[in-house]
Amino acid sequence: MSIRNACWLALVIFLTACRKSNYIPPVVPVPPVLPDTLFQWKELGTVPGSFTGDIWFTSPANGFAAGSQLCQTIDSGRTWNAISGTSGSLGFYNLFFTDSKNGFAEGASLMAVTTDGGDTWTIKPLPSAGALTLFFINSSTGFYGDNSGSGLYKTSDGGNNWTSIFKTPTTPDNYYPCFLNIDTGFVATSSGLFASTTDGGQNWKSLGYFNSIAGSTNFYNQLQFLNINEGFYGCPSGVMKTTNGGQTWNNILSEPSGSVNVIKFFDSQSGYFKGSTIIYQTIDGGQTWTISCKIGSDSFIGMNFLDAHTGWACTNKGRVFRIQQ
Repeated sequence: MSIRNACWLALVIFLTACRKSNYIPPVVPVPPVLPDTLFQWKELGTVPGSFTGDIWFTSPANGFAAGSQLCQTIDSGRTWNAISGTSGSLGFYNLFFTDSKNGFAEGASLMAVTTDGGDTWTIKPLPSAGALTLFFINSSTGFYGDNSGSGLYKTSDGGNNWTSIFKTPTTPDNYYPCFLNIDTGFVATSSGLFASTTDGGQNWKSLGYFNSIAGSTNFYNQLQFLNINEGFYGCPSGVMKTTNGGQTWNNILSEPSGSVNVIKFFDSQSGYFKGSTIIYQTIDGGQTWTISCKIGSDSFIGMNFLDAHTGWACTNKGRVFRIQQ
């Protein structure tokens, strides 16, 4: 064979070896699916829809889930059915019931309202497009925080009309309200400001900025006060506690969590905090915490309790868990 032919043969072999069909990609290891550690929790069912945003129960059997649509269960969360007329919206992220009959489901620019225990819902527009937090005192008076720069809003007629009652110089900012009654309330903001009111939000007293309670405007944090002095705040750095009405805050659970931080205290000693994949429990006011439930995949998104012994949690993908002690 001539040198020229030998060179052509080598070139053909080289080009054939380099064809895309002969390419073997490197092996990328698939991360293992970690097991769930449920302890006293049990996984019951799955909420239908493309995503789930929140969960709320009005009795041991009857509950609701917010997400790409509103859904209802009448068997404690084992099976779920979509509620007619709620799937054409952009979705709902938060739920709040003031009693077994009156409830609210919040979307970014709309709110669904029920006055008959969830049998029927009326969808009403909101005056802003960045609604992210929700709190109602009764069936008439409620508040929502907007993270697009509009501030904290209040309604006195069940969501028919809304008025902006509080806004910080920081734009955008988010607002996390909690009220003890129609007059006494508190708000924390994502910029770190904490303020209180004694006249239903007409006037506010700023107690200063606290770096420990600051966070992203896209995060859902939760503020809960048991009385005018003692309060808790679930935020990305864990759980903060005040015993002097918000003048100072102490971190009682230093645990980086996630973008949705939910707390529920039943009294000064007993409470839960929902992080991203772990639900923590304390029975001594936050001095110590134990893991109540941990999931290996997906992320917790909502948590709701009827009492200290019966509660539910849901994940972004619709998995529903229940604890009954």
